[in-house]
Amino acid sequence: MKAFELKRYYAIALDPIHIGTGGYRIGRVDNTIVREPATGIPKIPGTTIEGVCRSYAFLKAMEEGKSINPVCAKGKVKSESEQPCGKCEICVTFGFSRKDRSMQAMALFSDTRILFFPVATMIGPVWVTCPMVLKDAGIKEIKGSSKEDIPKPNNNTFIVPESSKINPPEEKLNFGWLLLTQDKDNSKKTDTSKWVYYENSKQEMLKDKIPDEILSRIVIVPDNLFSTIVNSNLEVRTSVAIDPERGAAEEGALFTYEAIPRGTVFWFDVTYQNPKHFGLNDWETNLIIKTVEDGLRYFEFLGVGGMGSRGFGRLEVIGNFLPFEEYIDALERRLETLQKETKKEEIEKICEYLRGVKSKMEKDVKDIQSLIDKVNKIFPKFCR
Repeated sequence: MKAFELKRYYAIALDPIHIGTGGYRIGRVDNTIVREPATGIPKIPGTTIEGVCRSYAFLKAMEEGKSINPVCAKGKVKSESEQPCGKCEICVTFGFSRKDRSMQAMALFSDTRILFFPVATMIGPVWVTCPMVLKDAGIKEIKGSSKEDIPKPNNNTFIVPESSKINPPEEKLNFGWLLLTQDKDNSKKTDTSKWVYYENSKQEMLKDKIPDEILSRIVIVPDNLFSTIVNSNLEVRTSVAIDPERGAAEEGALFTYEAIPRGTVFWFDVTYQNPKHFGLNDWETNLIIKTVEDGLRYFEFLGVGGMGSRGFGRLEVIGNFLPFEEYIDALERRLETLQKETKKEEIEKICEYLRGVKSKMEKDVKDIQSLIDKVNKIFPKFCR
């Protein structure tokens, strides 16, 4: 019995992403974003992803007609009169704390880190990365029968992979204000179409996850310049409060804030612990995965972070999502366990959910059959 399962997810920013540090700062902008302490590279903390995912997973459960206490969706309960149930998928997946007992989350989120960062150049947008970032993400390149690290560019140079569709004029390229020279010795020694990573000991091709429009415009820069390039090309916006009486800007209400730009590619891992090791005998890992991935699907529409009403936050999450059939199989096994333990109330809740699923499927089948019937009427008249 496996103790845990690790799954890799990628994400592409559909809007600028602002994960604030809280309060104002003296400097280039008033409201800054969260960064790695050692490198200064912006990130999305795992706590942010987990908290938002918990909220969205609850919304998905409500949409499916499941009866879950809204208190279970809160990360921290302030009132002693309101307590999470400790039994639903939200409590089990994301953890809970009651007056009488607590349990840690079965889903453990890593920080969401930048993999490819978009920069405007003289030849259009390119996506910048560096060997350190690729190595941290576990990305290597297939070369014959072996797998090797991505080559490193020389000082103050950049590498254009062999599969790239960009052609820097005079072998030079600007990254904002920074001008670098192409490393001709290493530029043909790597090919993004052969980059791989490992998920649950299974080899996965990066090209199957990241759009070709991005992978074909990758540029590799030295480790010591990556943070500088990223922080010099963040999006900075200015906002001001409007006085409703005068219809003009309020005095002293001007403020600036920064954000990770649209098009940035991130990666993060989620470690799914086996619930059976925590005494939850009627639960299994696939049930936890389904709950998390229900929440992750909503990031594309409802977003993450601040400034959501100003066009910020949407994040498309990409990964090997659990097939619905495997979730139903896991649900059946849970029902078998609950039946042995004679937990009738929990069995009825699951059955109520399955009735809703069955009803929706039957409606979908009916709609498809109606379209088939219409097409069949056309064939005898025109398609002989």
